[in-house]
Amino acid sequence: MAGGATVGSGRAYRLDPATLPARGSPLGENAAATFTIEADRAILRSGNAVRDVPLREYRGVAVRMEPIGSDGSVRGFVELLHTEPELTLPLSIADDPNIVANDWQAWGRALNLPLLIVGQDGSIGEPLKGDDAIFIGASKPRRRHSYFAKRRPRFLTRRKIGQLDAVRVLIADEMFATRH
Repeated sequence: MAGGATVGSGRAYRLDPATLPARGSPLGENAAATFTIEADRAILRSGNAVRDVPLREYRGVAVRMEPIGSDGSVRGFVELLHTEPELTLPLSIADDPNIVANDWQAWGRALNLPLLIVGQDGSIGEPLKGDDAIFIGASKPRRRHSYFAKRRPRFLTRRKIGQLDAVRVLIADEMFATRH
């Protein structure tokens, strides 16, 4: 199943934002339910009930970190956040903060929703604004000035241009070629 995910003890949960529609299962008391995230909506199925929720009704893609044990490690959760808690959908769960950050940004781009941060106290905010802002987007291509684009690279400037040897002309008389 493309874009699917499995949940199990000790296993990471991840839906791939590059393969929409993505299919998954909510965690907690609604574990028997399933959901499908498409480019413009989320479809939730629980038994015979089907609920179609447009993505514009979601607040954004939220990231939440929870401590694991006493050694300082954390587990990150990326969720499609809704004002109604039963409509909040898990997108990724991982113990590596780099994976969580990459998934958070990828889901925000894929669904065109704002990125949100859920604090330890449950408060919901946006990433830093103003001078301390986190800019997320495609990297800019390297600039190529026309002045430098037409020049030879430095290592090639030390090389000499090859010289052609005198061309040998072979004339074929009958069966054997002779050199003149």
